[in-house]
Amino acid sequence: MMTDGSGLEGPLDRLTALACTLFDMPHAMISVIHGDQTLFRANVGLNQNAMARDQSASAILVGMGPGAVLVVRDSHLHPTLKNHPMVTGQPGIRFFAGTTISDSRGKAIGAVGVMDVKPHPDFDESRVEGLAQIGRLAAEFLEQADLTRRQTERLELLRLAEEMAGVGQWRLDAETMAVTWSDEVYRIHGVERGAFDPSYDDAVGFYHPDDRAPLMKAIARGLETGEGYKHRMRLIRRDGAERLVLTHADTERGPDGKVTAMFGVFQDVTEQERIHDAVAASERAFRNLAEQTSDIIAVFALDGTFRYVSPAITRLTGWEPDELIGRKTWDVIHPDDHPQVKQAYADFFAAGPGGPSPQLRYRGLHKDGSYRWLDAQPSILWDENGRPIEIQDNARDATATKQLEDDLMAERDRAEAAARTKTEFLANMSHELRTPLTSVIGFAGLLKESKDLGPDERRYVDRIATSSDALLGVINDILDYSKLEAEAVGLDPLAFDPRGMIAGAVGIVESQCEAKGLTLVQTTDESVPAGLMGDEGRLRQVTLNLLSNAVKFTGQGGVTVAATYEDGRLRVAVSDTGIGISEEKAATLFRRFVQADASTTRTFGGTGLGLAISRRLIEMMGGTIGVDSEPGIGSTFWFEVPLVPADPGQVAGGHDAETAVDGTLRILMADDAPANRELVSAILGGMGLSIDGVENGAEAVEAVRSGTYDLVLMDVHMPVMDGLTATREIRAMAGEAGRVPIIALTANVQPEQVRTCHEVGMDAHVGKPIQVAELMATISRVLGASEACEDLAAAG
Repeated sequence: MMTDGSGLEGPLDRLTALACTLFDMPHAMISVIHGDQTLFRANVGLNQNAMARDQSASAILVGMGPGAVLVVRDSHLHPTLKNHPMVTGQPGIRFFAGTTISDSRGKAIGAVGVMDVKPHPDFDESRVEGLAQIGRLAAEFLEQADLTRRQTERLELLRLAEEMAGVGQWRLDAETMAVTWSDEVYRIHGVERGAFDPSYDDAVGFYHPDDRAPLMKAIARGLETGEGYKHRMRLIRRDGAERLVLTHADTERGPDGKVTAMFGVFQDVTEQERIHDAVAASERAFRNLAEQTSDIIAVFALDGTFRYVSPAITRLTGWEPDELIGRKTWDVIHPDDHPQVKQAYADFFAAGPGGPSPQLRYRGLHKDGSYRWLDAQPSILWDENGRPIEIQDNARDATATKQLEDDLMAERDRAEAAARTKTEFLANMSHELRTPLTSVIGFAGLLKESKDLGPDERRYVDRIATSSDALLGVINDILDYSKLEAEAVGLDPLAFDPRGMIAGAVGIVESQCEAKGLTLVQTTDESVPAGLMGDEGRLRQVTLNLLSNAVKFTGQGGVTVAATYEDGRLRVAVSDTGIGISEEKAATLFRRFVQADASTTRTFGGTGLGLAISRRLIEMMGGTIGVDSEPGIGSTFWFEVPLVPADPGQVAGGHDAETAVDGTLRILMADDAPANRELVSAILGGMGLSIDGVENGAEAVEAVRSGTYDLVLMDVHMPVMDGLTATREIRAMAGEAGRVPIIALTANVQPEQVRTCHEVGMDAHVGKPIQVAELMATISRVLGASEACEDLAAAG
C-alpha cells in the first residue's frame, strides 16, 4: 500500500485486492506515470512504491495509447520484459496482464495490471474487460482525488492570502442569524476557533459602543433591502486591546429575490492607520522645515515630475512652486548637463537601497532665462521590497562657489603654464650651457694629458678644468632643484647592483681625492643584497653629492663611504675628517641655498642646493637623510631608503659578445657642433680609434645606409633632421644597418629625455659634457667588448 495524502489508499487498495480475487492472481497494481517515474498508487505483493519509467510495463501500455491491452503469458519469452528486475529478481514475475487508465480528457496516464510468478498460457484476452472496468473505477477515484487536491490547494492559497493581506471572510445567515468566520477573522478578534463559536450577538458585542449601533442598523437594512455597506469601526478584543477594522459587506438572494445571507470581508487596518498618521505628521514637519530653510527642497516622481517644491525656489530661480508642480525636472536643467545628471541617477538607482547619494552640480534655469549653478544631493525613497517610490532632492545656490573654483583653476593653469615655461627655459638654458662646456671641459682634459705643458700652463689648464667642473655642478643643481620645485621629477625604479652604484660615484671623485692627497675607502656590508629595486641614477646622484661635499670640505685625512642593509632599508653613510659642522648649523643644511656659513661659500664655492636636492629625492623614495658632525673632527652624512631585494639576474649588465675593438672599428658621429666632433675624434684618436663625422641626422641616415659602421654616436638637437628622427629611420632599415648600435651623445640629460632616447631605439645615453670614463664604459657595454674598452679607458 502507498500513502500520498490523497485519501485514496482505501479505495485503490480494495480495487487491487478485488483484481487479485477476480483473476486468481497473487499480485496486482494500479500505477500512474509521473515524469521519468512509474508510481504505484496501490499494489498487492510488490513491496515497492515506484520504479524507473523505462523499466515498467505500465510505461509500455501508456506508450500504446488509451484503451491499450498488454498480455504477457510468459515474461521469459517477451523481448523487453524478460530482463525486467521483477522478472529476473524478486518476486520473479512470469505472467502479466494489464490495460491503460485514462483521465477525463482521454489521455492515458497509467495502468492497472495483475501478475503471477508462473506462466498462464491459457489466459483469455476477453478476461481483460473485467480488468478494464477496474481501471475505469481507478480513473474515477484518481479524478476525484485530483479535484479534491485542487480544492484543498485553493482553500490553502485563500488562507495564505488572507493571512498575508490581513483580510478575513465572514457570513451571516439571514434566517438563522448564524455567523461563520474564516481563520483570519478569529485572529483579528483575538480568539481561537475551537474555543469560541460566534453568534450574532457575540460578534457585534466586540465593537466599541459608539460604533455598535450604526453597524447593527446597517446589517438590518442590508438584510431587508439587500444593500451592502462599508464601515470603519473600533473593535475591542478579548484582551482589551483596541483595533481599528474595516469591513465591506454585500448580500446574497434566493430564487424568490429575498435576501438569504450577508457576507463580506474583514480587515485589521490599525497599523495602516498608524503609518498613515505618522506619514501625515512627518509630511507636515517636512513641509514646515522646507518652508523655513533657504535650500531648495523638492520631491518628484521617478519620471522626474515635480510633486512638491519648497518656497526657496522663488528666491533662487524666480519660479513659484505652483508653476513647477507637474513639470519635469529636465525642463529647468541646462540641456548640456542632462547626460551627466541622468548618468548619476542611473548609477544611483543601480546601487539600490543604502547606496551612496550622488553629489551633483548643474545649471538650473532661472525664470528670466538665465542659469544659476546648483549643488544638489538627491535621495531615493524605497519600499520594503527594495523598489524605488520617489526622489527627494536638496539643492542650494552654487554660482559664487563655481565662480571661485573656476578662478582658482584658471590661476592654477596659469601657475602650471608658468612652471612649464620655467622648466622649458631651464632645460634649454642647460642645453645651451652644456654644449660649449663640452668643448671647454673636454679640451681642458686633453690639455692636462699633454706632456709639453710648462708649470704655469699646466696650472692654467687646471684652473680651467676646475672652474668648468664647478660651473657644470651649478647648472646641474639649479636645473634639478627647479624640476623638484615643479614636481616634474619622477622616479624610475629598476633592478640595480648597490655595490656598482656606489662604486660609480666613488670613481668620479677618485681623481679629486688623489689630487688632494686624501684616502678614499668604500666598504659594503655582507648584509647588502646583490640586487635591489630602486632608481639607481638618483641614488648615485645623492651618493655623489655627499662624496663631493666630503672631498670638498676635507683638507687632510680621508673619506669613507659605507653601505649596510637592515629591515628592508639601504643605508649609505659618507664620513670625512674635514672641518665639521656645529649642531646648530647642521639643522639648516638641507634647506635650499644654505651652507654652514658665508665663509664656506667663499672658501669652497657651491650653490647650497646639493643637499636640498638630495633631501627631496630621498624623501620622494620614502627615506630619510641626515648628518652627524662635530666641528674640527669631521662629519658623517647618511641616508636610508626602503628598497626591496631584486633577483641579481635582473640587474642590467654588459653583453657577452666578444667584438674586438681595434683600428678596424668604424664609428660614425652625428653632431652639428664642429668642436664636439673634433673633441670626440681627439679622445678616441688618442686610443687608436678613428671616426667619421656628419653635421645632421639626414647625413647620418645616408651614411649608415651607404656604409658599414660598428657604432653611431648621435646628438639629439641638429638641423635638417634631429637625432630622434634619424634613429627611427635607421631602425626601420633592413639587415645589419637597422641593428647598428646607437649611443645618444647629447646635452639632453633629464630622465624623461633619456627615456625618449631609449624609446626611439637608441641603445644607451651619454650626457654632455662628456666624461671620458663614462663614454668608454658605455661603448664597452654596447659593443660587448668590455675588457678591451676598459683597458682603453684606463689608458686614456
